[in-house]
Amino acid sequence: MGEIIETNVALEKNLKLIENEEYISVDTEFIRDNTYFSKLCLIQVASKNHSFIIDPLKEDVKLDSLRKILNKDTIIKIFHSGRQDMEIFYHLFGELPKPIYDTQIAAMVCGFGDQVSYENLVNTLLSIRIDKSSRVSNWSFRPLTEKQIKYALSDVTHLVRIYEKLKNQISNGNRSLWIEDEMKSLSEIKNYEINPSEAWMKIKIKSTKREYLNRVKFLAEWRENISIKSNIPRNRIMRDDTLLDLASINPKSNEDFKRIRSFNIERDAKKINQISEILNKAQGVPEKLWPKNKYIKKNKVKSFAILELLKVLIKHVCEEQNVAQKLIAKQDELELMAEGKFDRLKVLDGWRYKIFGKLALELIEGKVSIKIKNKTIFILHGD
Repeated sequence: MGEIIETNVALEKNLKLIENEEYISVDTEFIRDNTYFSKLCLIQVASKNHSFIIDPLKEDVKLDSLRKILNKDTIIKIFHSGRQDMEIFYHLFGELPKPIYDTQIAAMVCGFGDQVSYENLVNTLLSIRIDKSSRVSNWSFRPLTEKQIKYALSDVTHLVRIYEKLKNQISNGNRSLWIEDEMKSLSEIKNYEINPSEAWMKIKIKSTKREYLNRVKFLAEWRENISIKSNIPRNRIMRDDTLLDLASINPKSNEDFKRIRSFNIERDAKKINQISEILNKAQGVPEKLWPKNKYIKKNKVKSFAILELLKVLIKHVCEEQNVAQKLIAKQDELELMAEGKFDRLKVLDGWRYKIFGKLALELIEGKVSIKIKNKTIFILHGD
């Protein structure tokens, strides 16, 4: 069993053992039930021959040396579904680990679908079953049990071998470029920066009325700032449905607040003045600056039959090529193609064009057709 690092001396010693490795695997355990920011509880690290767990809750553990390792250009840092881990390190260090490799993304071009679990990969590629019973543990509670430690280590020890298998499979299939965009996105700082003025975009909003959206935007920004400052989950400040009701009714008096079913006038009395002030600020914004809801389809696809044919074609290509559909084209791209809008579509460039984009254009132009025989789809070329 790997060592649990509880002192800076032990951390330095263990980091020395991996500082010249070509690649290491990294994972974290955290809790976020009662806070805005994740509370980091464990950091697991493994190389081919060495593994250990860092306990960041110990006062004698300083993570400056780990930061240097995570930013060392000669060491690839392997994650599985690493977006939350990357977010934690960004808020901890102010920068992202580099270079990185995500095995969930890699698995997308190896026939494992869009979001294959780590347990599935371990079982399929290594014929090992992981005991998942410790997954929902309170990782901040000490001491850790032997079962917890074993589970935490398994998240990185198997990951090294999975990386090797997937990397070889991708290399042999000449598919390294197929995952380049997704890996790049995972390493872009803009994806981890907090921008309260954009908090409204994370709320499911059905309306396209811009004056209403403007009030939602101001209320969401107010809530986000309070959540960040207090380190409290945003829904503890105010639930989405309450926020949307406030934006819709736009209360001017206590009587108006009472009309909002999800708003408790007694419990939330202290917030009334703040909310009123925020709504007044929103009202002072000129119409030309009101936001637009980009997530609502303003025009339904007219060529619905063509869209359905494109969906059949892309599913066929994904099955044939053993690649996740998400990597080739998203729904909005297929909709634009169905409407004859082809400008600046990623699906019409590079490897995506070769395996799907070219076929899709030919289907739209009537140069290929789809045939089913013996429960198998065939693509027929020719007029």
